Amino acid sequence: MHAYLKRSTTFAKTILHTGPVITMAVAGIFVIGAAVAQPVKWNEIPAPSGKEALSRTYPAGYRTDVIDVPIRGNDGDLEYKIKMNAGDTVVYSWEVRDLKNPEEFYTEFHGHTEPKGGAGDLMYYDKSTGGKANGALVAPWEGIHGWYWQNQRTRAERR
Repeated sequence: MHAYLKRSTTFAKTILHTGPVITMAVAGIFVIGAAVAQPVKWNEIPAPSGKEALSRTYPAGYRTDVIDVPIRGNDGDLEYKIKMNAGDTVVYSWEVRDLKNPEEFYTEFHGHTEPKGGAGDLMYYDKSTGGKANGALVAPWEGIHGWYWQNQRTRAERR
């Protein structure tokens, strides 16, 4: 089995200004334009800040990785890890090609701190079976975040 993991580690989505043109690296933008017949009185609502912020800026640009991960059959497993600082964001998308029975592929999405004195913190974001996942994670703490994948089919798979 091969798992395809497309990961955009969003340390920043930088706006580049060159003259009158602004270029943005943003997914899922919709531009809505309409002629307004009357002036609109807007009630400004303060945006949440800190950990609840709806918009984040980062000191560096983002990167995209596309990888092909072979996972052997008969309960073959693999853990894919990303070292992240608290507040870092990872945007991810992975899928198992040609998976007929999603119940035969198990995944855990989790994060943990670096152990100190034989103890550490662990958080499961998701435990499920299935052949794909898409989303984003804002790391709740500095540590290792990622996926544990287990192929319960008899043949090898690629992610």
